[in-house]
Amino acid sequence: MRLALLSVLLLGVACSSDKPPTQDRRDAGTGTDDAGSGDAGTGTEDAGSGDAGCEPLAPGLGTPLLTGLNTPRRLAVDGADLYIVESHSLNPQQPQPGPGRLLRLPRAGGDAVPVATGFRAPDALAVTPDALYVLDLDGLWRVDKATGEKDARPLDATVNNVTIGGTEVLPARLGDRDVLVIATAHRRLVRVEASGGNRQELFAGTGYTQVRGARVVGQEVWFLVAASETPGLYSVPLDGSAPPTLRDGSITAGTSLEVTPTHFLVTEGGGGNGRVLRLPREGGAAEVVATGLQGPAFPVELHGTLYFKDVSTGGADFLRRVSVCSAGGAVESVGPEGVGPGGLVVDGDTLLYTSQESGTGGVVGRVP
Repeated sequence: MRLALLSVLLLGVACSSDKPPTQDRRDAGTGTDDAGSGDAGTGTEDAGSGDAGCEPLAPGLGTPLLTGLNTPRRLAVDGADLYIVESHSLNPQQPQPGPGRLLRLPRAGGDAVPVATGFRAPDALAVTPDALYVLDLDGLWRVDKATGEKDARPLDATVNNVTIGGTEVLPARLGDRDVLVIATAHRRLVRVEASGGNRQELFAGTGYTQVRGARVVGQEVWFLVAASETPGLYSVPLDGSAPPTLRDGSITAGTSLEVTPTHFLVTEGGGGNGRVLRLPREGGAAEVVATGLQGPAFPVELHGTLYFKDVSTGGADFLRRVSVCSAGGAVESVGPEGVGPGGLVVDGDTLLYTSQESGTGGVVGRVP
């Protein structure tokens, strides 16, 4: 019964609501960069804080920043604002245009405002100095950051399998061009120009292959392949000049990937068998830091502590942590209660998260 309920959380229909979200007047942070960052990262080549320091964030219920949302999923931040995609439903049979929204919450305080609407089930989100990119059931959309104008057509209409999660949109620089790398969750890893066009498939699987989780490190793209005859952690040159290389075949059901200065952080599996792993970037065996999870996602490392989301229908287990400063650290809840997975972002010395509850129960919050 519990597993069925968790499946409904990930794939079922969330009830719509026209009730506006409620603004908490505490600010969302004090970032300074315009380039921005998205879930499970800090917007740098080597995301996270690595092994510096061993002081976990103080436990507690956190600070709600925005409440009354309907299925908020992913987050992105820049120097001025926090951006949230509100899905309203995970049903792939959504009408067009749909009820999904892209919201902006000023860091300095003030009301959350809709930037763009009409999305069907928005998931991965990226922010650049002049644009916002949203991966939706209709494909990859570009939204003008200053005006909120959404392009008349998606930049790429083939990357549209977003309801199972694990998708990514990653801004990158290739020579003198701005490009986007897209982990589609279904079969493909794709690179397109930030303005559209010049599409290249960096990885193309077959059948029910999943490409979930990706990170750009220098001029290499690292990503996870699951539901394949050859699953694992892969890398491929950003320019597509060489075929993908299988780097670790022991990861058979990867869902999310993060990179720190010293390690790859990987979540895999679910249904009570989910795990969180750390793999040394210089090579070596994977360290299993958490097991027995329902559907872990979005691992991040901050001050010697690894934080991650887990599938939950309510309670404090949706945001968890484990110390990586010493072997055998216990997995514990951070404190806030909510519905997982939702999103998770490192923002300086804080965590920003969403509770992916439907109706009017969805929350954006901060720890501490």
